[in-house]
Amino acid sequence: MKNITNKITALFLPCLLLAGCGGSSKKDSETIKLGDMEIKANEITSADGTKGFKGDIDNTNLQTVYEGLTAEKILLVDGNDKKINGEEIPINSKFSIVYEGIKNYKLTNGKAFPKLSMMLMGETGVVVAEDDLLASYTEGMSAEDAAVLRATFNVGEPMQIGKTYTCQVSVTDKNNKDGFIQTTWLFTVK
Repeated sequence: MKNITNKITALFLPCLLLAGCGGSSKKDSETIKLGDMEIKANEITSADGTKGFKGDIDNTNLQTVYEGLTAEKILLVDGNDKKINGEEIPINSKFSIVYEGIKNYKLTNGKAFPKLSMMLMGETGVVVAEDDLLASYTEGMSAEDAAVLRATFNVGEPMQIGKTYTCQVSVTDKNNKDGFIQTTWLFTVK
């Protein structure tokens, strides 16, 4: 985990600098090359596409860093699978972070061995911590099944209206300790 944290810090700091610049006057579809990185609206990637940062465009402040593993889409949806816009979630509801198109698992006998972890933290500490939601898949998953993963959070007791929480979801590859995707979202309960 320390290795992932160091990589996240290395990727996140340049993102903060870019975010602090007040945005770009360039069109959203334009790509800027900076060394071995490519920068476009809400995304920074290495030239080979294997590491980077993705922000959202839906005013949620959902942020994802990745290396080795990649995902075509990262969605933030409510309990009815409708896209969430904003940073507030009603009490007694659910939300999910969904990864679609996960690639680059190191396969063993044609099987992927993903690990999906989730954590929810508030002012008083950890509210939810699940180390491996896929632990029961001891014989692995097909690459097709492992390409779509979902972590669902219940918003309820002991959470409180008006309080802010941080959720973190991580996808790692049990066959490649350096492959990860980590998404963080800061939200307020309403």
